[in-house]
Amino acid sequence: MKPFTIAAAALILGLGAAFTPVSFAQSASQAAPALTEATFYVEGMTCGTCPLTVRAAMSGVEGVQSVEVDFEARTALVVFDPALTDTAAIASASEQAGYPAAPQG
Repeated sequence: MKPFTIAAAALILGLGAAFTPVSFAQSASQAAPALTEATFYVEGMTCGTCPLTVRAAMSGVEGVQSVEVDFEARTALVVFDPALTDTAAIASASEQAGYPAAPQG
């Protein structure tokens, strides 16, 4: 007896031509956006709550996936989708919150 396969199950369930086997690796790579990472120098952080404000401002930009603020280094590491935003928009959001930011490198 042959092993029961996903294709056989699809035929039994009437999915027939609508079923196209795709590996999880293929679908994951096609679905995931190409993300970009940028480090910003952030001016004006003087206390322990300043990084919270910077993080909130930068995170509020559409397309920003994550923000890690280093108070001591005065930097913010931002991961974002370049199809939705850019470093200028992220820096502008930080500046509007009172913390001028400039991309490094």
